[in-house]
Amino acid sequence: MATMQDEHHTPTPFPFSITITTLPGLETVLADELLQLGIKPIQVGSRAVRCSGDLSVVYRLNLVVRTGLRVLWEVHRAIVSSNQDLYREAKGIPWESFIDPRNTVSVAFTSSHLDWISPKYAPLLVKDALVDRFSQRFGKRPSVDTRSPTLRIHLHIEGNEATFSVDTSGESLHRRGYRTEKTEAPLSEVLAAGILKLTGWHPGVPLYDPMCGSGTFLVEAGLLALGTPPGFARPIFPFQKWKNFDPKLYERIHREEERRSLSTAGNSKSFEIYGSDKDPHAIHIARRNLERAGLGDTVTLRVAEFGQYIPTGFTEKGGFLVMNPPYGKRLQDPSITALYRSIGDTLKQRYPGSQAWIFSANPEALKQIGLRPFKKYALKNGPLDCKLVGFNLVSGAYRSRS
Repeated sequence: MATMQDEHHTPTPFPFSITITTLPGLETVLADELLQLGIKPIQVGSRAVRCSGDLSVVYRLNLVVRTGLRVLWEVHRAIVSSNQDLYREAKGIPWESFIDPRNTVSVAFTSSHLDWISPKYAPLLVKDALVDRFSQRFGKRPSVDTRSPTLRIHLHIEGNEATFSVDTSGESLHRRGYRTEKTEAPLSEVLAAGILKLTGWHPGVPLYDPMCGSGTFLVEAGLLALGTPPGFARPIFPFQKWKNFDPKLYERIHREEERRSLSTAGNSKSFEIYGSDKDPHAIHIARRNLERAGLGDTVTLRVAEFGQYIPTGFTEKGGFLVMNPPYGKRLQDPSITALYRSIGDTLKQRYPGSQAWIFSANPEALKQIGLRPFKKYALKNGPLDCKLVGFNLVSGAYRSRS
């Protein structure tokens, strides 16, 4: 397909614009990841990074990106200031290049504040334009499926500029496919991968999650260490059902990434990843998740209270601890305050020579750690404002809490 517009629009030459969405606070991490993939970001925005590329880039991003949520392929951009403008622009896009009348569609909408159209009406107008186009050209029309459509359309309006994109990822990329069982309040896979990158951890350094729950940090670290693309576990991407899907190109990209993964795994030195939890059921779930991710024999798991287990040589090698302790339902919960105080005491007494990273939505509890962080990052876990704080654990006396 040489263009994403028909005769009523100015053709958009290749390469086209691609937007990869992400979580708040991970934008620069995602931009760095793109650079490592040889893809130059052209704009780092709020919860998104934009780049340019062709179909091979779209396919590759869906397979390998670790800190992105969705890969949106821009198909048209236009100035609109009325319902009529929006309908006309949407109707002029050759949606039949992607699907036929037997398929299904849905429309998602994001925008800044607009006074000329409501958030509920805008996606309906785009859907009506698409349906009318198909009805006039083929005498048949696609149906709407909000749960699992063949084509997800994403409309974004900023000021008077409307951007029409197709969602090439479908289900959010944080759904890697390995986590079919969860403990209470698990981290998003994308958030866990982003946190690992923010800490600066790399596979040559031992990693230990002493409150591992369902093992998301452990799985993401293992996938990173082996170079396993997180999208390999996805059974199918929506673009594989589109009329413009290029199976030979996709297979070539998939084989290239598979060879790269095997090379990384073959050349990597043995890595050390450890996890523990006081709950035996959590360890059982973590082990099953690791097995589904192909990491069953590469991560060491223990049932243990925090501080009872120290991996062999962990402190001598300057290991990294990463943990996501409970936040508490109330910021001033005395039991949570005591928990964080005990975490600080245990870190100082049992893990000198290590680096500890704690992720929490409870800022008051974090103060009870009793150590001065050398790094802080503002992130979100769902709707919760969170902090990722890093501590260097040195031998010797620590200052008392103020």
